[in-house]
Amino acid sequence: MIGIARASSTYDLLATWRSQTSDLQNQLNNASLEVATGLKADVYKSLGFQSSEVLALRMQLNRNDEIISSNEFLANKLDFTSLTLGGIRDITQDFLDIATSNANVPTTSAKGLQEAALAAFEQLAGQLNSTYQNTALFSGIDSGQTTLQKWEGINATTGLSPSDVLASVIGSGLTDATDAAQKASVIQDIFTSTDTGTPNRNFESTFYNGSPLLQLGGSATPRLQSQIDKNTTLSYGIQANDPAFTEILRGLSMIATIDVSKIPDGEAYEVWMSNAVSALSNGVSGLIKVEANLGSQQKSLDERILAQKNLGDVFNSRISGLEGVDLYEASSRILLLETQLQATYTVTSRLSKLTFLNFL
Repeated sequence: MIGIARASSTYDLLATWRSQTSDLQNQLNNASLEVATGLKADVYKSLGFQSSEVLALRMQLNRNDEIISSNEFLANKLDFTSLTLGGIRDITQDFLDIATSNANVPTTSAKGLQEAALAAFEQLAGQLNSTYQNTALFSGIDSGQTTLQKWEGINATTGLSPSDVLASVIGSGLTDATDAAQKASVIQDIFTSTDTGTPNRNFESTFYNGSPLLQLGGSATPRLQSQIDKNTTLSYGIQANDPAFTEILRGLSMIATIDVSKIPDGEAYEVWMSNAVSALSNGVSGLIKVEANLGSQQKSLDERILAQKNLGDVFNSRISGLEGVDLYEASSRILLLETQLQATYTVTSRLSKLTFLNFL
């Protein structure tokens, strides 16, 4: 009985040491993992009640990262818009330089003005029809629509093209200054979409397919918006029916629809060309303001992104402080555990070699 009892006690002791060995091995593995990653092996077990703080911080960090991602997408979109506006201004200014020299009387370059105006109109149509991530840049909230009709492009709704509209105004040509002024006035109404007599000829009916400036009740149509932080919404939409663009397109259309070098009456020529050049000049000035406003929006957005990235660094720092480990302490713990484990292995090895004969 005594031998059996002693053997049983030895077996229990051996099992205990083996359990302790396994526990020490797990602790050593965890400590090694902490040294390798710099993070607690079991964050929530280690932190206890502070675990809720980590969870809250991670939720805030994730929301902040989502906002940063959204804002960076918008920043890239605004950058592309800015480049497009610069191209529009360059095309317009190049044509304006030629047109200005022919504003009062035709020079030798007047013969090529109509062709140059048509080319510029088509180039601008291409620029204003630019898309970003499959959405039109200059169509407003109706960003799924192709923004502008080409010069000869038939609008499916009105059955007219821009060239049709201008031809209906010009008729057989310009006879005198009064005729030129009257027709120039009609074209101005068309490009401000205020031609109530034949509304299908209006810019927003035939030329443009995006969001109108005004809704049916007369209130302004909302622009594209983005929530750039918890309390701030940025309104950023630029539309091709904004005055800067309609003035540029009006000036180009007036010259594209007629060979001004063949206008027989000098006063009619001067009235027509001065109206067209004035529209182009006003458009360029308006475009510069649009670019300046866009630049201000870009700066505001960039500052917000920087602030959000700094906030993200604060969140990460606090999370690291809670989830991270003291590498010196963890390394010291590894050395202590290795010593304990080595001693345990030695004891376990000796116990495993004991037999009944050791107790006789």
